[in-house]
Amino acid sequence: MSRNYRNIEHLASEVFRRKAAGETNREIAESYNLTLVQIRNLVFRQNCKSRRIAQGYIPRKRGRPVKDLQDEEIIRTNEIITLQMQVEVLRNFLSEVGRM
Repeated sequence: MSRNYRNIEHLASEVFRRKAAGETNREIAESYNLTLVQIRNLVFRQNCKSRRIAQGYIPRKRGRPVKDLQDEEIIRTNEIITLQMQVEVLRNFLSEVGRM
């Protein structure tokens, strides 16, 4: 049984516009002939991406990287932001446990 793959990333702006208009995930999925899980995952991925961008994460292009000083700076910046988010999660965990 082969997997029926569809690239639905290009539908993200339309899906969010329809959600803002009050449509449910199920209605949106049925209109595009997709499953409810596909729409939920799309919304989840896009929300994660927008949160990371809001925190200063700079998305990189996919594919073979070009050697450039600016790319290395972006990589370092993204790594610092990722580490800061992990530290925040660990601090929250320690404060919940009562060790801090």
